[in-house]
Amino acid sequence: MRLVLIFIFSLISISSHSYHEKDITYDEEEIICIATYELAEDFFLQMKDPNTSEEMNKRKQALLDKYDEGHFPQEDIEFYILEIHYAWTANFDFLPPILKNCRENIH
Repeated sequence: MRLVLIFIFSLISISSHSYHEKDITYDEEEIICIATYELAEDFFLQMKDPNTSEEMNKRKQALLDKYDEGHFPQEDIEFYILEIHYAWTANFDFLPPILKNCRENIH
């Protein structure tokens, strides 16, 4: 859990400079959850669990639908997907705590 929190803090710290530089305003926790749901959706689909995959898709879409299209730049979503995927590859237990946080705290 400590590793997860350090990783999330690092992502926010490293990327916050570029967000302010581009003058883009959005909640970094939400974009992290969008990326996490995207990864989880693919994972559960590969694990032959279409119901959970669909739930992840619905949660991701609910976050996206809160705002106008383009509010979360696709390149930023892809950046977070890649960063989370690398961390998850290094530590398979990495994704569940982020998913739990997203499900419980980000709506």
